[in-house]
Amino acid sequence: MRPLYYFVVLPASIFTLASAAAAQGTFTRMGKPNTYLSDVSADGSIAVGVRSNFGPVFRWTASEGVVDIGATGFTAAISRDGQTIVSNAKDLQGISSAAVWQGGTNWKLLGGVPGGRPSDRSLSTAYGVSADGSVIVGLAWVTSGKAHGFRWDAHNGMVDLGSLQNDSSRVNAVSGDGNVIVGWDANPWPSDYNYWRGAVWWQGLERLLHPFGWIGQAEGTNQDGSVIVGRGHPSSYRHAYRFIAGDGHFEELGALPRGLTADQKDQEDTSIAYAVSDDGNVVVGSSGWMPPLDAFVWTPETKMVKLTTYLADRGVTGFGGWRLVGANSVSPNGKIIAGTGINPAGFAEGWIAKLP
Repeated sequence: MRPLYYFVVLPASIFTLASAAAAQGTFTRMGKPNTYLSDVSADGSIAVGVRSNFGPVFRWTASEGVVDIGATGFTAAISRDGQTIVSNAKDLQGISSAAVWQGGTNWKLLGGVPGGRPSDRSLSTAYGVSADGSVIVGLAWVTSGKAHGFRWDAHNGMVDLGSLQNDSSRVNAVSGDGNVIVGWDANPWPSDYNYWRGAVWWQGLERLLHPFGWIGQAEGTNQDGSVIVGRGHPSSYRHAYRFIAGDGHFEELGALPRGLTADQKDQEDTSIAYAVSDDGNVVVGSSGWMPPLDAFVWTPETKMVKLTTYLADRGVTGFGGWRLVGANSVSPNGKIIAGTGINPAGFAEGWIAKLP
């Protein structure tokens, strides 16, 4: 009678090599120039971005590479499950609005908020999407000179989120669960804090992140909205911040030292955080006011460091000759970071780094 199971003894060296490869992590490039990567799915298998200032949008996978999928947006976002891509597209009259990819180069237009009027032939712009793709957020024009944040879902359609003082607002991101929306509300009066005031919308109500508006624009949030990141802190309106909703703690993240002269330092001492892991312990963004910028990562242990240093210290290779200028996306577990850099040939190109 034949045995039901066979046992094969493999050389220990095989396991050693496999472990070493896994420990190195990976750095993957989009493979085409002028690919400005803006977002990736939670597992890093699908990336989206734009090919120029106003599209077309591209979708990247390892098997297909970069594929242009139409649209006219200057940014794109993808749900964590990778099933929903949002950007902007034009109707037959050339009016642009937020849109959802339908496959191929086809897009479903979401239009504008009720009563909204286009500005510069634009009704709305999509900036973010929830984990399952059910909630889409962004900016919608209400007059030719004033815009408000919007929230869209299949049941309610486009909802005008308004503004605290009948001025302009914008939504930049939505929590993975779709319940917390973050962005900014315009500062309508002269102020020493001359920046957009960070704002959050929850259960249909808007409030400022700081009661006096001393915290700047919110750019990203995590799965449940408990951690928010952006730029503009009372101690330095130029610097990235991390906000913990549970205890109201704001932490200024600083900026990367750039070796600039004294007269340049004030202009270049700038950073902005774009995304945060679900536990709030990995924040990514860009540091610098004028090119060349540097992508950064912040953790409680490392504080703010160049992303290239962070990757190299963790065994990731393959980005020699690159300048990583911006990190726009980080996975829920903080192990996948993606953005845009200047490749060795001098062209902008998207990349995805996976940590071991």
